[in-house]
Amino acid sequence: MNMINKGIPYFPTPANFFDEEVMELLEAKFGVLASYMVMRLLCKIYKEGYYISWGKEQNLIFVRKVGGGIKEDMMEKIVDLLLEKGFFHKETYEKHGILTSEQIQRVWFEATTRRKIDFSQLPYLLETKQRKRIHKDELNKENANIFPTQEEVSSENVDISRQTKLKETKLNTEEEEISDASFEIPGYAYNQATHNINGLIESLERHKVTNLKERQTILRLSDYGRKGTQVWKLLSNTAWSKIGAPGKYIIAALASGRK
Repeated sequence: MNMINKGIPYFPTPANFFDEEVMELLEAKFGVLASYMVMRLLCKIYKEGYYISWGKEQNLIFVRKVGGGIKEDMMEKIVDLLLEKGFFHKETYEKHGILTSEQIQRVWFEATTRRKIDFSQLPYLLETKQRKRIHKDELNKENANIFPTQEEVSSENVDISRQTKLKETKLNTEEEEISDASFEIPGYAYNQATHNINGLIESLERHKVTNLKERQTILRLSDYGRKGTQVWKLLSNTAWSKIGAPGKYIIAALASGRK
């Protein structure tokens, strides 16, 4: 199966890579050339994406191409040891005949986040939920289309917090007006070219905005998740661990932005 999103031009390697237990064991059994072969394998994987097919034929081609005196049977033993030690995902190899791992996929996804990956089309994923979370966070930043400095974000958070109590009474009345059985989301909110209402709702859930009145108020104040509006800036740049009442905080910020 061809990779939908191709490889990456480079990948990070930890400084202690050759001191890891599996590398030391490989060198003890097969010599220092074994570590070099592992690095060549990683380069081949990342060049193609986050996995490669592997079997006797691929092993033969790889050994002949790399050269250096490594024989096919030795390369097979090197890969077997890497599988046994968890360097590559053994279950995936046994089922599908490919070499990959959670770490390899993590590096690849972090390097390709901005490629707007369709996860439903990618095979052999080992960490689907985590990859989706990273992708959603990146989309929130893109929807905001704003890249403030840390000083600007911190200053804005402080200013908004000061205004929260002053606006709370007025906002409670406003919430009651829209939080009833007749609340409806307008059709234009589902235009994905201008809005991301599903992403907004998921973000509110992730930040524990569970109060129905607050969520409805946020939807209305954000024009139902319109892209490029203040709500995306808040979701992307707020230090949420310091916010005790996220729903009221977002409402106060959006209401303040309308003044």
